[in-house]
Amino acid sequence: MIGCACQVCKSTDPFDRRMRSSLLLTLADGNNLVIDTGPDFRAQMLNARVSKLEHVLYTHTHADHCHGFDDLRAFHFRDHSSVRCYVARLHEGEFRQKFAYAFRDTGYIGTKPQVTLVEFDEAPFSLLGFEVEPAYAVHGNVQSAVFRIGRFAYATDFKFFSPELIARWRGKIDTMVASGIRYGDHPTHSCIQQTTALMADLQVKTGYITHISHDIMHARDQPGLPPGISFAYDGLRFGVELSQ
Repeated sequence: MIGCACQVCKSTDPFDRRMRSSLLLTLADGNNLVIDTGPDFRAQMLNARVSKLEHVLYTHTHADHCHGFDDLRAFHFRDHSSVRCYVARLHEGEFRQKFAYAFRDTGYIGTKPQVTLVEFDEAPFSLLGFEVEPAYAVHGNVQSAVFRIGRFAYATDFKFFSPELIARWRGKIDTMVASGIRYGDHPTHSCIQQTTALMADLQVKTGYITHISHDIMHARDQPGLPPGISFAYDGLRFGVELSQ
């Protein structure tokens, strides 16, 4: 955290250095899919040496999850194609307003991100040959989109899953990445003990907790997690099954 001198913020352990939450899925055929483009998006793409990106899924329109949008223009420089950005129908208006210069003539002079905006609701849709099942979870006074792709699920910035969603996804997820901001409680975010309980209820086999605050020190707090659950960290790599 900027200006913070706590033990975690001063840590030299690379597991305690955390950029904003995002995910890169690289398929066997080389196609790439990103979930969220936060303010650290450019650095994340450089670190991962990503030179081609076709698709972005957005969870919601809070700044820490979409304000790296402008750096999508770099992918147009390479192959002159547009990136397909998937935005929930209930977020689409605010997304267009935030980045109006990319979607209408605002008088902006410069290179704009070349994107195709694709709306989704809660109906499953096909992406890169796989079925994406979106759903919504409460996050303060907004709804975040959460995604299940085959046996993998990604959910960040939520307070809880509805009983109906838990019942629908129970037993269908082998690997899950989900946010858990700290221990204790938070008015709009799921905390670690709530996220681990959700993973248990969903019968997740392998879980990774993301969107972690500086209250959590990796080496100190990792041993306290249940078996099969770990804290995510920048540069973490793992395989997932995207088929049903």
